Amino acid sequence: MKKSFTSSVWSFFISLKLTIFILIIISIASIIGTIIPQKELPYVYLRAFKPSTYELMRLLSFDNMYESWWFMALLTLFTLNLICCTINRFPSFWRFITQKEKDLDDQLIKTLPLKKTLRLKAFDERTRNLITRSVQKYVHKPTALKSTPESFSLFAESGKYTRASFYVTHLGIVLIIIGGLLGNLGYQGYMQVVEGRTNDTIRLRGSTQEKKLDFSIRCDDFQVTFYEGSQRPKDFTSQLTIIDGGKEVKEKLIEVNDPLQYKGVFIYQSSYGTAPGDGQVLLEVTPKTGTQQAKRYRIGVGERLPLEDEGYELAVKRFVPDFSMGQNNEVINRSQEMRNPAAQITLIKDGNPVEEKWVFANFPDFHGGQKGPYTFKFLNFAGREYTGLQLTKDPGVWVVWAGCFFLCLGCYLICFASHQRLWLKVDPKKDEYLLTLAGTSSKNMLSFTKTFDRICLELKQIAKA
Repeated sequence: MKKSFTSSVWSFFISLKLTIFILIIISIASIIGTIIPQKELPYVYLRAFKPSTYELMRLLSFDNMYESWWFMALLTLFTLNLICCTINRFPSFWRFITQKEKDLDDQLIKTLPLKKTLRLKAFDERTRNLITRSVQKYVHKPTALKSTPESFSLFAESGKYTRASFYVTHLGIVLIIIGGLLGNLGYQGYMQVVEGRTNDTIRLRGSTQEKKLDFSIRCDDFQVTFYEGSQRPKDFTSQLTIIDGGKEVKEKLIEVNDPLQYKGVFIYQSSYGTAPGDGQVLLEVTPKTGTQQAKRYRIGVGERLPLEDEGYELAVKRFVPDFSMGQNNEVINRSQEMRNPAAQITLIKDGNPVEEKWVFANFPDFHGGQKGPYTFKFLNFAGREYTGLQLTKDPGVWVVWAGCFFLCLGCYLICFASHQRLWLKVDPKKDEYLLTLAGTSSKNMLSFTKTFDRICLELKQIAKA
């Protein structure tokens, strides 16, 4: 007789082969995701791989594998497999924990690994109480199965619900996977906030895309301390204020590993530097002819300042802290450190540009073919410091933590907790009474055997008395 479609689907989802197959694929994918950097810009991959290889990687989503549709489908299939296996085993588990234990008989004794027989010369109410108290001292409160003036039987157990460790572990795994999937609904990005300014836009990690927040962050103060005798930072902190709906709603002094949290967004102290577009350049301007002395001018980036000579103005168009030339002789900034600071200046006469050039702090004698009546020296740059912030929103983080708790609890129950059962029976036999003690444990039999032997020793003392 052929299986129905429903039965075939159910058999597929509870298959152990499916579990093993999914785990193998996830393991291989995780190895690939560890070797290949994730969520980087294209030039990072093109430096290590051929263009054709990179296109294949991008097609298979190896550059952003953990958020790819096929990896999420694998995790979803694995979750369904776990849930179906759990449901499939639940009826037998429920029958086991709800069934009433039967009295100790010859057939049951044969199945139990631990058993001991003692002889009692007499059996009365006092002996019955002594036996019950001896068992109760080591195992959970025993339950009398049968009690007559001449016969007696009881059952005691502990750790009955440790049999659910299988389900607790599965619940933990499922919650971790669900939390990971929910995490893809969040984001991670970076922003720079100049001291005294406000920003509400982040650049998403691994891309050039920007995301506007529904609140703003203001940096009220930034402080950095260095190790003595060096420029190596020891610690840096930022005093931040959250502005939401035009109101200041929260403020905190953050430092590395001590973030500010607001609306599920964690705001971490990530970096710092000098804002190249928000500061003042100190220039020395010297006339080429005449007896005039050199003059110093402090000009803001993007601003224009009149010189002493009538009709002449000087503007600072751009500043970069680490000047370099890129492709097609394009000026690029290699880093935010003051390695090769340079300023792009423009000399203006009666509103018309006369000369435009770059001046360098490290190369003051480099004039680059000056055309105008002045020579220029770049003396210093006084910029405002900015704090670099990393913003992370993960709506599934608490689900993952809950999953970790249940997973650890399930592992503890599997490794250290056990279901212990003990039967005791007293029956008359000719002129004496026969006491039979038997028991078993789901795991850690060595420890339970020691408990069983202690109970036997006390019962022997009761028998002698």
